[in-house]
Amino acid sequence: MNAFRNIELLVFAFCIPQAGAQDTLKVIEQLAEADPKPFVIVEGSGKASKSRAQGVVVSTKGHVLSVGHIAWINADKAFTDDFRISFRGTGRGLPSDPAHIHKTVFSDREDATYFEHYFPARLQKQGGSRFIAASDLAIFRIGVDEGSFPKVEFFSKTKPALTAGDNLHLCHFTFPHKPGDPFFLMNPVEVVGVAQTSSGIQYLAKGYYRVGSSGGAILKDGRLIGIQSSAYTVNAKDVGEIPLGLISFELVWSDLIADVLEPPADGANDKAEQGGAEQPAIRSESEPEGSDKHQPESEGRSR
Repeated sequence: MNAFRNIELLVFAFCIPQAGAQDTLKVIEQLAEADPKPFVIVEGSGKASKSRAQGVVVSTKGHVLSVGHIAWINADKAFTDDFRISFRGTGRGLPSDPAHIHKTVFSDREDATYFEHYFPARLQKQGGSRFIAASDLAIFRIGVDEGSFPKVEFFSKTKPALTAGDNLHLCHFTFPHKPGDPFFLMNPVEVVGVAQTSSGIQYLAKGYYRVGSSGGAILKDGRLIGIQSSAYTVNAKDVGEIPLGLISFELVWSDLIADVLEPPADGANDKAEQGGAEQPAIRSESEPEGSDKHQPESEGRSR
C-alpha cells in the first residue's frame, strides 16, 4: 500500500512543474502571435551610419526599454539623439499613423508581404544621463500623443532575485537589420552566473541567440525581468563565431523606471528627462539593404 502511495505522490509532484511549463508556453505563444507585438526595433542614426537594438514596450503610452549603448554611434565616436522605433506586422492595432512604412515582399514565400512601421522617438534622460542608474539600460518614448500601445508587464515591482538554473526566455527578431522581416524567437536561456562589466554586475545565461539580439526582453513566466546587454560567442576554427554561448543581461523591475512612467502631473520634469534636446526629425526614405533570398524585393512609402 505504501508503494502505491509513493507512486501517487511522485506523479503529483511531476505534474506541478509540467503544468507551470505549459502555462508559460501558452503565455509566450500569445505574445509571439500578437499583432502588433510589444517587441520593437530601436534605431539610432549617426552622420553616416546607424545602430540597431531590440526593445520592449513597457507602458501603453509608448515607453520602450532597451540597452543604453544603442545611443553610441561608433563611426562618429559620439552619442546620438536621433532615434526611431519600429513595429513589425500589419500595423492594424497601432494607435496612430507611423511616420514611415517599409514594405517587404518575400518571393520565396509566394510573394508574402510584411511591413515595418516607424515612429519618431526620444531617449528620456534621467539626471542628465542617457543610462538608467549607471547601467546599460535606457528608456525611450515613442512620439505619439494619443492612443494605446501593447506592453509587457514587469515580473516584479521591486528588484527580483534569481538563482542558478532559472529558465528564462529571450525575445528577439532574428534579422533586426532587415526591415519587415517577421522572424521572431522566444527561446529559453538558463541562468548560470554573473559578469562584472563596465556597467556593473550583470547576470549570465547560456542558450541560443542571434547577432543583434542586444536589447532583447528577457521574460520569466511571461513577464519582463531583464534586458540583454551583451553576448559572448563561441569561436570555432575555420567557422567563425557561433551564436550559441553566453549572454549577459540587466535585471529590470517596475520601480526602476517608475519616475519616468508616472511623472508629476504638471510635467515639470519633462524637459529634464529630454535633456533639453529637441525631438529629432524622422527620416522618411527607405534604406538600401544587402541582397538576400529572404528579401528579394522591398519598397518604402512615407506618410
